[in-house]
Amino acid sequence: MKELPVHLDRIGRTLSVGDCVAYPSSNVLLIGIITKLNQKMINVKRLGSLTYVDRKYGSDTIKVDGPEITMYLLKFGGKR
Repeated sequence: MKELPVHLDRIGRTLSVGDCVAYPSSNVLLIGIITKLNQKMINVKRLGSLTYVDRKYGSDTIKVDGPEITMYLLKFGGKR
């Protein structure tokens, strides 16, 4: 079986599938959920988008968690 790659966010925390992350896209800060770990990059599904997936380096993201992000996910998770 293939070994999963290890990706770290900007401050050194390990990223895994299902983690919520903040990441830059052009001149905007977006929030998304990690859907896949590739060898060099990660796939992040934008929050509020049904199909759009960004490919980012793990070090370009920051893992976000806590009650504030939970409320944000509940409020805006399915809306665009």
